[in-house]
Amino acid sequence: MLARVLRSGLIALFLTGSCAAAVRADNASDAPEFHDGKSVVRATIRSARDLRTLLALSGDALTHRLDYGPADFIVDARARAALKAAGVPFEVVVEDLGPVLRAEFAERADRTADGGVAGGGFFADFRTLDEIHAQLDAWVAARPDLVTPFTIGTSLEGRPIRGVRITRAAAGAPGVLFNATQHAREWGATTATLYIADQLVALEGTDPRITALLGRAWVDVVPVCNPDGYVYSWTTNRLWRKNRRNNGDGTFGVDLNRNWAFQWGGGGASTIPNDETYRGPSAFSEPESAALRDYFIAQSSLAGHIDFHAYSQLVLSPWGYTTAAPAANAAFLALGGEMKDAIRRTTGFDYTAGPIASTLYVASGSSVDHAYGQHGVPSFTIEVRDRGAYGFVMPASEILPNARENLAAALELADATVDGAVIRFNAGAPATVDYAAPAPIVAEVRAIRGTLAPDGVRFHSRVGGTGAFSETIMTAGANGGFQAALAPLACGATIEWYIEAETSVGFGRLPRTPGAVFTTLATSTDTLFEDTFESNLGWTTGAVGDNATSGLWTRVDPVGTAAQPENDSADAGALCWVTGQGPVGGAVGTADVDGGTTTLVSPALDASHPESVVAYRRWYSNNAGSAPNADSMPVQISGDGGASWVTLEEVAENANAWVDRSFRVADFVTPSANVRLRFQARDLAAGSVVEAGVDFVRVLVTACPTRPEDLDGNGEVNAADLAVILNNWGGSGAGDLDGDGTVGAADLSAVLNAWG
Repeated sequence: MLARVLRSGLIALFLTGSCAAAVRADNASDAPEFHDGKSVVRATIRSARDLRTLLALSGDALTHRLDYGPADFIVDARARAALKAAGVPFEVVVEDLGPVLRAEFAERADRTADGGVAGGGFFADFRTLDEIHAQLDAWVAARPDLVTPFTIGTSLEGRPIRGVRITRAAAGAPGVLFNATQHAREWGATTATLYIADQLVALEGTDPRITALLGRAWVDVVPVCNPDGYVYSWTTNRLWRKNRRNNGDGTFGVDLNRNWAFQWGGGGASTIPNDETYRGPSAFSEPESAALRDYFIAQSSLAGHIDFHAYSQLVLSPWGYTTAAPAANAAFLALGGEMKDAIRRTTGFDYTAGPIASTLYVASGSSVDHAYGQHGVPSFTIEVRDRGAYGFVMPASEILPNARENLAAALELADATVDGAVIRFNAGAPATVDYAAPAPIVAEVRAIRGTLAPDGVRFHSRVGGTGAFSETIMTAGANGGFQAALAPLACGATIEWYIEAETSVGFGRLPRTPGAVFTTLATSTDTLFEDTFESNLGWTTGAVGDNATSGLWTRVDPVGTAAQPENDSADAGALCWVTGQGPVGGAVGTADVDGGTTTLVSPALDASHPESVVAYRRWYSNNAGSAPNADSMPVQISGDGGASWVTLEEVAENANAWVDRSFRVADFVTPSANVRLRFQARDLAAGSVVEAGVDFVRVLVTACPTRPEDLDGNGEVNAADLAVILNNWGGSGAGDLDGDGTVGAADLSAVLNAWG
């Protein structure tokens, strides 16, 4: 109920001007604005009253998701006191913005061209507008065969809005647009688009996927759509959002991403010039948004679009102006899910995918809605890292990992929209199947552009690594599912396969890389042990050296925060082991690991089979972006009941999601009936929020069953086994199946009876 109230009313009030802007809104001085004396607080929204109070007292909500739970706001000293008096729970994330922004300003003023992260090159640090334009020119000069510069228009203050086109495709080919920095302070989005361009230029000709994409499509990159605001965020006000329009009433700036014509003037766009979401006096009143409008009109073969923003780790699709779903919502959700999964596969970071209005908030007059609603172009917004640990002031150490994960998402959108089809596995491509009765291969396939051709979803497969692929038309099922049946296979056989989807505009393929295939092993998997934690089978907490003062391991139905899961991993029941348990609606750091280490140890597990595998799901969240390894979580295994330990993995990435992991026991310790697992969550770095979880622990054996007649152990009884009998006829040893001391007729009969 609370979520509906917030989204339908109070968020709309905020976005339509219920509060004054926190940033300085005049041009009286060129001196930098550092927001001295203002704090960033992380408040916990428990009710509509809490949100009303926050919006009345704060001029700037930094968190995009204003819903039940934590959200970040800029407040002054009076507002902090009023929040406390009103009983709204909050923690201070930044005591005083002044020293933080002054230090960042000083670092940027003093940095060298190669400053920042060692070895990062152009991406070692954030770049000024002049440096960005110089890099565009450098790509053109280095690869004139591949890169073409263009300018889509001029800003209010006369700065060019520049981009590059990267392609080897013929005229008339489809293409995609990646743009950023409609909002000036969102530098993490700027560097993400620049990195996409950099990698397309650098890897064309060597990376098969990128080479294939640029051979059949063009990619346009416009890294700074608001050059005046971007320059202002470098020179004067680091947290400036809008363009630099003089509104004539002592205030400055229009929110360019509320100034687009499609559904302009609806919910989530303010009529008050001083507000951060001021929509402007009319649609496309600003030269920057008008330039992008003209670009969309001119690009008749535009197939897909991403508008990059910061921050919150979101992959957002239409609509923004309404919570009603578009006709193609299923395809948008499928592509958004694949983009999210691509990010997680790349860095382990977790993004949330869904429509703008229902996932984030109502926002009318946006580029994504205009691209899709006016031009029919599949369009997304990606809100890049993070979820509030550093917000807009991303450290240079985050530039490359943030950029890499968003390149992965961008390639998913480009391939899908150019070819017309989204192909994905909701649970991943199967690594194994039961050899005797293999489950069908099931994929979700949807048209994101054009339509699927009749019988257009095809399964290509072969047994082994050589020979021609056979083609099978996949059978359509419910919810976009298509499946291909597999015949029984010899145990130990491998299947190589890929899926192709024909649309009215092209051919989609998975895996996306040309020539790549999935490999699936036909085998048998037995579960020797399984624990979903609905009862305690002997797990223990605490160990010598444990010294954490809060956030100790506990077996519960978890209470979610921005760092801790709301649910277990959902295989069965509701319980799992997590670090700490705060109150419902508690702040993100209410019960996280503090002050040291907390340890969780399994009971003895029988993993004595030589092919035993231990598997588990783990959750790990750590907001210490500058030093995540200091608080890493070692996961260890013992083969001798805990007398000695070997590390399986040292979890450092801030996945903030349930992650499946499995390890072959014999690769680490000698398989035994006294194997134990140990999880150590640690808070060693100052100021970090660390949460961890463990669920669904198993011991598995994946191996072909042995048959005495399978003398060569290849999973089949055939001529090779007959040869063993004949070669040893009359002797003893191999082939003596009946144990009478001689290889003879009875052994031959046993092989012939088991033949095939």
